[in-house]
Amino acid sequence: MKKHFTILVTDDSISVRNTVHSMLNEDTENTYSVLMATNGREACTTAYHERPDLILLDIEMPVMNGIEAIKKIKENNLIKRIPIVLMSSTKQFQEAFLAGADDFLIKPFNTYELLLRIQLNLKLARKGIEIKKQHELLKIQKQEAINQRDIIYQQKNDLMDDLHYARYVQNAILPSAKDFNELIGNHFIYDRPKYIVSGDFYWVTQKEERTVIAVGDCTGHGMSGGLMTMAGAAFLNEIVNATHQLRTDQILNDLRRKVIQLLNQKGNIGEAANGMDISLCIYNKENQTIQFSGANNPLYLVRKNEPLEIFKGDRMPIGFFFEHEQPFTEKEIKVSKGDSIFMFTDGYPDQFGGSFEKKFRYNQFRDLLEKAASCPTMEEQLELIQKTMNEWIEGYEQLDDMLILGIRF
Repeated sequence: MKKHFTILVTDDSISVRNTVHSMLNEDTENTYSVLMATNGREACTTAYHERPDLILLDIEMPVMNGIEAIKKIKENNLIKRIPIVLMSSTKQFQEAFLAGADDFLIKPFNTYELLLRIQLNLKLARKGIEIKKQHELLKIQKQEAINQRDIIYQQKNDLMDDLHYARYVQNAILPSAKDFNELIGNHFIYDRPKYIVSGDFYWVTQKEERTVIAVGDCTGHGMSGGLMTMAGAAFLNEIVNATHQLRTDQILNDLRRKVIQLLNQKGNIGEAANGMDISLCIYNKENQTIQFSGANNPLYLVRKNEPLEIFKGDRMPIGFFFEHEQPFTEKEIKVSKGDSIFMFTDGYPDQFGGSFEKKFRYNQFRDLLEKAASCPTMEEQLELIQKTMNEWIEGYEQLDDMLILGIRF
């Protein structure tokens, strides 16, 4: 199918204009509408009003010559991209191209040369239009990408602000360093959230000359896990304050009941298994004993010059469980001056890392805690645990919140 184009022929000679018109009619591939102008000024006016696809322009003309006409056309944003082919018997190539001409025909020229130059310049003009459209599209897409980036960046900043504030609230609700120092004494806390807000929490209080200590691991990370930690701490405060006879097993039974009520858990199929795992101790300084109960989480004890002892928790969570009415059990442990206990969540031993991309694992974790227990100070214990994980996790993504509470009696 033939393509149709509009050509503006500008020459002060009528014979040249008619000759060019006749040559255009010989094109077997395209058809043309031919506009005529006798000088540069007419060419500029016609080009502005008619918007031809190509301009054939003589140089030597009265009123306004071809060079001046090119400059005027190229100054106008609406018509400056129309290709211009100069026709001249003179060789003013450099001046014409500097003015903005796209091509040059030396008179006299034949039909083949004229049509070849016209077709070539029309094709180049179409390509230029396509490239311009693609460029404009890329500019739009780039701006859209920049806008999306800015939106995402702002959303990320807002989220980070929310997380930092949530962490601030979480820290305000959980026991302070001063509380731990007053109620426990020699201790360290290794607290490394996956995100800013942790789903792990530690908690301590004192009642009837006994110190109640808990380390919990709630379902989820970040904001969702953080909300459960605050609920867990609030429930523990409520339960301990209302309890007349402190028993770790009964505290966990009450805590489980409150969490099930909070989450409205019924045990339906497909229901989310939310809740927490926790280790809970009551330290009686007078008789140097520890009551311990655990929901999935154990307690580790390292005595002087003795291997690490494991006191396992019950294999059920704080939350709905198919045997959720089964009560938690309690263990009583005798401790001596210099003994160390460790309460923790599963984030540290389950972290992938090292040379072989494996979990840290519990055997290596217990060896680490035995080594830490032999350190002279709690600060050195914490430093060892931090250094070990920093080296282990290098190059890997942190998978879970990490929390270890170490206490030396």
